[in-house]
Amino acid sequence: MIKKITLTFFIITIHLISNAQFIDNYGIKIGAGLSNQYWEYEAIASNLSGWEKNKIGFTGQIYVEKYFGKYISLRPAIGYTQKGFVDDIVLVSAEEEDLSVFDNRVILHDLSLDVYFKITPFQNCIKPYLLLGLRGDFLLDYRSVIINYHGENQETDTALYDDFNKFTLSGLIGFGISYNDFSSIEFEFNPAFSKNFDSGFLAIHDRFFSLTLGLNINKLIKDKKK
Repeated sequence: MIKKITLTFFIITIHLISNAQFIDNYGIKIGAGLSNQYWEYEAIASNLSGWEKNKIGFTGQIYVEKYFGKYISLRPAIGYTQKGFVDDIVLVSAEEEDLSVFDNRVILHDLSLDVYFKITPFQNCIKPYLLLGLRGDFLLDYRSVIINYHGENQETDTALYDDFNKFTLSGLIGFGISYNDFSSIEFEFNPAFSKNFDSGFLAIHDRFFSLTLGLNINKLIKDKKK
């Protein structure tokens, strides 16, 4: 089912990008995201369950937009999203002076594919709007916690992250404000619908908040031609 949804997202996005006559607007969004993961252990170790520490990362997408009347539009988007968390790792070694944490961030490099509706109830120069839809994330690569041992940097838990699901699905809920249909600022929340990892003993899912600035390139080109 998830693969079918993903394929549908991809087909819609490629179709909209390639068919210029169907597109009303297109642009870019860049900003910062706040990501985290919930590690849920089975009952025998449930006291270890909980959210890790939040991590800030970059997010950037290109989008296309098709209006259906004045108040609703469809906006597929594709781009890069950096997710992960900050691991509060504790190191134990007989040679503590030779063991230290070099970088305690777990970084997930995702290709994000969104399909969502933009609902704009007011038609003014400054337009507030709502965003409702779905996001699919494809895990391209990762970088786990890096420790320094005897002067050499090494990644930890690589076997665990190798087994992460390559695709996860989440919701997309947000709101934004556009100015003169040219620029915008948006806040989004992505609650997880699927898990990043599930071994029976440990299940992991994430959450993601983002704040982005958008630029309507189509509007920019049209204004320059006037």
